[in-house]
Amino acid sequence: MILWGKISHFSVFMVLQLLASDRKSGLLELEDNEERSTIFLTEGLVDAVSVPRSDHMLGSKLVKAGHISQSDLRKTILAATLKDSKREFLGLTLMKSGLVAPEMLARTISEQAYDNTLELSNWVEGTFKFIVPRQPAIFTASPRINVQHLLLETSRRLDEGQRPSRKKATPAGDDLCATCSANCSDEQKDKYLKDGICLWRNMSVVVRESFFSPERPRLDEDGERIIDIPFL
Repeated sequence: MILWGKISHFSVFMVLQLLASDRKSGLLELEDNEERSTIFLTEGLVDAVSVPRSDHMLGSKLVKAGHISQSDLRKTILAATLKDSKREFLGLTLMKSGLVAPEMLARTISEQAYDNTLELSNWVEGTFKFIVPRQPAIFTASPRINVQHLLLETSRRLDEGQRPSRKKATPAGDDLCATCSANCSDEQKDKYLKDGICLWRNMSVVVRESFFSPERPRLDEDGERIIDIPFL
């Protein structure tokens, strides 16, 4: 199975939510002019979020927390590179090495996934591709993160003013709204369009509905309540 599209048409969070709802297993690969990212999924749950150029590198987190020495980390990466030219996710390499306890590795991978998902919130250009490899990556110490919880936490951080550490060239507010069919109100724009990032567009549907629901229900001619289908 291959699913492909443009991030400007379908946001990263929207695609991730779709894959989770169908309990898909595979790799969601994201790419723009600056960098690449990979989200590892198993039955709709997140195993890891890899953003190679982010400031939240797994090795650095493990060294800083004292779970592995800088020397052992360097030796492990070098040995893996010499053995196989293909660059795999560092978490997989460390699992095979046995240098880090599985529970510590799973905890650090989980922290990295939350941090890197925040980094992905400002990806408004580029492409996404979901593939199911013949030989899937097996995470024996996977945190198995619920996508909805991951998106809720990312939306909370954004709403509290946290921003990705790496800035990206994004359209101005008016240009960003011109390519969107959400038809947001001025009140929504004032609250959720910040620093070139549309929080309303990037956060999941369930989060948007809980953050911003109409005070009065709309009724049809017969007095029945109209249930709006939220913009995806």
